[in-house]
Amino acid sequence: MINTDELLLLLAGILLLGFVGEIAFRKKRIPDMLFLLLIGIIIHYTGIIPTAYLSLMRNLLGFVGTFALIFIVFGGVLRLDLKRFGKAVPKGVVMAAADLIFTILILTAILYYFLRMPFLDSLLLSAVLGETSVAFIVPLISRINLGEDLKHIVEVETIMNSVMNIIAVLLILSVINQQVSVVGLAGYLFGSISEAIVLGGVVGILWLIVLRQALTPHYYIATIAMLFVLWGVSDYVGASAILTVFVFSVIMANSLPVSKIVKISGIIDTESLTYFNQEITFFVMTLFYVYIGILVNIFDFRGIMIAVFLVALLIVIRFFEVFSVQGVTKWFGKDTVLMSSFVQRGSTVIVLAGILLSADPTVFTLFGNILFYVVIISIFTGSVLFSILSKRYMAQSIGGTNYTPNEVKSTK
Repeated sequence: MINTDELLLLLAGILLLGFVGEIAFRKKRIPDMLFLLLIGIIIHYTGIIPTAYLSLMRNLLGFVGTFALIFIVFGGVLRLDLKRFGKAVPKGVVMAAADLIFTILILTAILYYFLRMPFLDSLLLSAVLGETSVAFIVPLISRINLGEDLKHIVEVETIMNSVMNIIAVLLILSVINQQVSVVGLAGYLFGSISEAIVLGGVVGILWLIVLRQALTPHYYIATIAMLFVLWGVSDYVGASAILTVFVFSVIMANSLPVSKIVKISGIIDTESLTYFNQEITFFVMTLFYVYIGILVNIFDFRGIMIAVFLVALLIVIRFFEVFSVQGVTKWFGKDTVLMSSFVQRGSTVIVLAGILLSADPTVFTLFGNILFYVVIISIFTGSVLFSILSKRYMAQSIGGTNYTPNEVKSTK
């Protein structure tokens, strides 16, 4: 039995590892997620943490996973600054949806028809892999001389993609758990989605009124509590919990325009909400990364081969998606090929892998190692692709002024 002191030491150790990982990212550009996963792998193969501790962490995984999903969705919506991103918002949302739709449709078909994987398993795995990672892609585009509009499109795309990805996967998991006929499934989805929209919308508006009347400086804590309430109530009445949280988050993040529409006086300072959300997310994600690393079998060579195949497919799908969108919209122009290089998967896939473990250990046994290696290989492959394709975007300094290579030619 673990006593209080041992539990505190375990949590403190994991949090300090998270802090070290953040330092490594800032100083050496080593992604903290990879650092913490590596720590988990080391713990796994050295056995420095007793089995009883790991069992405790596993029991908490579903609980911590729910926290992670709530904070990823809430934090993602808060980061969607409509004023800053402007006209890039609808384009980014379209790209985020395209990421998910193209991946699910194409990858599910390949896994089901060619690899003979069960349809629901194919659908679930494809949905989990529908992410484009904001944590890896946005820092990359910040290093090159790319147009602001396109940068904003990519930022909105990666932010909203994680949100959509989580909603889609949880809806698929709920469908799998229902095991009903096609007609019953359609009714379930309609009821679940409509109830979530109504519940999230009504509670969001009421919460704006409450916060306006309360005038308390610590409203962000109460708002986080409301997210938990919404999740629990939604789950209890059969509504989509994650979609309810999403609708509520949209109202909180856009309190000014919402207040004008419904004619109430209620504006929320989202900076405090964002800061508080980031601090909690740091704690939750640190636990998640370390524990998933502990569960990974690095000698699963079959899983590695499948992951390599999946990453190759994801690259092809990404190129097909971006060129298809470009053919219809003409949004990217000469930057189409660069846009196609953003194939990195990241934190959302890792969190969803943990959710699969807590929801169905059998499914995790099938996909856990594969998902881990897809993340690692996609990060490496995406970075190499980006490095090759972004060379012509690197600014050159001439007389104290930055020019792109094309601009340099025009000055000669």
